[in-house]
Amino acid sequence: MIKKISLALILLFLTGCNRAGLPAPTAMPADYLPTAVALTAVSLASPIPASPTPTKIIPPTFTPTPTLTPTPIPAATITPTAGPIAPLPAIRIVGPGPMSKVISPIALKSYVRPGAKGQIQVDLLGEDGRLLAREILRRESILNEGAYISIDIPFETRAAAELGRLQISTRDEFGRPLETTSVHLLLLSVGANEITPGDSEYARAAFYYPQPEDDVYGGTLPLIGEMQPFNDNPVHFELVSEDGKTLGLRSINMIAGERAIFETTLPYKVDEAISARLVIRQEDKGFTGVVYLHSQLVILHP
Repeated sequence: MIKKISLALILLFLTGCNRAGLPAPTAMPADYLPTAVALTAVSLASPIPASPTPTKIIPPTFTPTPTLTPTPIPAATITPTAGPIAPLPAIRIVGPGPMSKVISPIALKSYVRPGAKGQIQVDLLGEDGRLLAREILRRESILNEGAYISIDIPFETRAAAELGRLQISTRDEFGRPLETTSVHLLLLSVGANEITPGDSEYARAAFYYPQPEDDVYGGTLPLIGEMQPFNDNPVHFELVSEDGKTLGLRSINMIAGERAIFETTLPYKVDEAISARLVIRQEDKGFTGVVYLHSQLVILHP
């Protein structure tokens, strides 16, 4: 009875649907139902994977290495340190030069810074030390190289030839030697002149320390300078007071003919500040007396 009522209700429902205008569902074959259920179950169990988002490949960014422009290294600028400059000689014998062969009269040409009161002394000595000729000149000059001297010096010899020394010297206002320069000559009684070149334009000796009229303290005077000795005799340094007294003396050995630097000290002793003449000199060899002398003033303090 219950089965019949249920079937009647189903038929009534289907009839209502048709009346509403809806199409009737397609009947599923009876043997397909299990398959449909299985497919639905698989579909629910396995979710559909999302479409993968393609990975955007970003090419690597290359930062270009900057081109290194070499900075030129400036050439080292070497500023030469100026060394001491040898001063002009106070007396320069232009001619005749060393060991010239000369007959009387000798034609002397020279530049000389005059001594006190403009005085210049020229001497010619024979090989035995005798005085063959002397000239006392008076000149005034404001030129750095001195006054130009051109004189003839007559002489007589005792033999056909002999060695002589021609020297020019000056003195200061106290009579102290100021400068002396010499040249050795071969004096001929007959024959002809054979003249060699004269002195260099640079002083044979120079002080780099002290400078003229520098003040010196403490009883010791440092000496720095250079000299080209005439011979192998000792080179003497001397401090001379205005009254001619020796306040200090020192001797050194140098090589003949070789210009070289000297460095030494000169002890002295004074009780008060005084002006003294600093002298560098060398004795002649084979002749009596000084062959070369150079000097300058310094102020000595106790």
